[in-house]
Amino acid sequence: MTPPARKPAPSPPLWRQAFDAAERAVAPRAEDLVRSEYFALATALVRRAQTVAGESVQGLSARVWHLVNLPAGSDITRLRTQIGSLDREVRRLTLQLESERRRASTTPPAPTTSTTTEDSDADRAQPADGARPRPARRRAQRPARP
Repeated sequence: MTPPARKPAPSPPLWRQAFDAAERAVAPRAEDLVRSEYFALATALVRRAQTVAGESVQGLSARVWHLVNLPAGSDITRLRTQIGSLDREVRRLTLQLESERRRASTTPPAPTTSTTTEDSDADRAQPADGARPRPARRRAQRPARP
C-alpha cells in the first residue's frame, strides 16, 4: 500500500508576499543604518532634546501652579516619598514594639539594681535629630453655666 500523496503547501496571501519582498529589500539597509555611529549620535541628541524640553515644560508648569498657590507635580512626588518613608518607619517601629512586648511578657522581671546618675539621665535624653516635644498646655476652663 502506498502512502497518500501530500498536498503542496498553499502559497501565502498576496499581501504577505508583498511584505516579504519589501522586507528583503529594506532590511539590510535598515540594519546598516541603525548600527552606524551617526544613528547612535542622532538618537542621543534627540533624547537629550526631549529631556531638556520636558524639564523646561515641567519647570514652567510648576511656576504657574505655584503662582496660583497650588502644588506642582514635583511637590506631590516629594510628599509621596515622605509619606512612604514615614509608613516604612511606622511599620519598623510597630514590629520593634511587638517584639519588645513579646520579650517582656516571656521573660521574668530582672532584679532591681541601683542606677547611676548617668543611667537616669540617659532615660530622660531627647533625640538629637529634632526639636524637643513641648509639655502639654492646660486648657482654660470655662465657667459653669447656671
